[in-house]
Amino acid sequence: MQNQNESNNKPLLYTIIAILVVIIAVLLYMLNNVSVEKDNTEKAKTAVEETLKGKEEALVKAELLLEQYQKDSLALAGDNLILSEELVSRKREIAKLVADLKSNKANSQAAVNYLNKQLADLLARLAQVESENEELITKNEVLTNQNDNLNKENTNLSADKAKLKSLASRLQASAVKIETLKKKWLTGKETGTLKANAVEAFRISFSINENNVAAAGDKTLYVKITGPEGVTLANSGQGGTFDIDGKSSKYTYKISAVFENETKPVQPTVWKPTEQLKPGKYTVEIYSEGYKMGSTLLDLK
Repeated sequence: MQNQNESNNKPLLYTIIAILVVIIAVLLYMLNNVSVEKDNTEKAKTAVEETLKGKEEALVKAELLLEQYQKDSLALAGDNLILSEELVSRKREIAKLVADLKSNKANSQAAVNYLNKQLADLLARLAQVESENEELITKNEVLTNQNDNLNKENTNLSADKAKLKSLASRLQASAVKIETLKKKWLTGKETGTLKANAVEAFRISFSINENNVAAAGDKTLYVKITGPEGVTLANSGQGGTFDIDGKSSKYTYKISAVFENETKPVQPTVWKPTEQLKPGKYTVEIYSEGYKMGSTLLDLK
C-alpha cells in the first residue's frame, strides 16, 4: 500500500521540479537582462557625460580661439593687413557651431567632433598665416631699410649736386690788376709809383669771367687789401665785415657790379688810404657771396 502511494506521488514531484526549473530559468534570464540593461545604461550615461565634457572643452577652445582671432585681426589691421575671406568664412562657421552647441541645437558627439576638427583646421591656418605675415614683415623691414638707404643716398646725391652747383655757380675774377698812384707836383696828373711813402691811391681793375650756371644780376663784391703785417687796410666809415666760409673777416671797401653771364670787365675803382703805407707785400683779394673770386700781389719799396 505504501509503495503504491509513493508511485502515485512521483509524477507530482516531477511536475513540481519541472516548474521550479522553469521559474529559476526565467529568473536567471530576467536577472541577466537587468544586468545587460544596467550595463547599457551605464555605457549610455558615460557616453553622454563624455559628450558633455567634450562639448564643454570644445566650447572653451572655440571661445579662446575666437578671442585670439579677434586680437589677430586687430593686430593685422594695425599692420595694414587683412585676413583672407577663407579665414573669415571659417570663423563664421565656428561661431555658428558654438552658438548651436550653447543653445542645445547640436549636442551629438558628431557635432562636437566636427567643431574640434574645424578648430584644428582654423588653428593650423592661423599658424600658417602668422608665419606668412612674419615673412612679409621681415621682407617689409628689409624693403624699408633699403628704401631708407636709397633716401639717404638720394639726399646725399642731392646735397652733392647742390654743392657742385654751388661750386659751379661761383664767379671767378680774371686780369686782377692793382696800381699804386701818386700825383705829380707840377701837372697834378696821376702816375704810378712803387714807393710806399709816395702812394696816394690804389686803382684796382678786374673782369668777371663767363659763367652760365650762376644767376645773372646785381652782385656785391668785396675788396680786401691786406698790408705787409697781415692787417686788412680800411678807412674809417668805409670798411666792414663779411663772412668767408662761415667766418667773419674784414674788407676794405665794397662795390656793386652787374653780372650778365658773360666775361665782362668791372669798372676800375680807386681807393685812397688815409694813412701812409709801409714797405712790403700787399695782397688784393676780390670776394663775392662768401668765397674768393681772385687775387693779386704788389710789393712796395
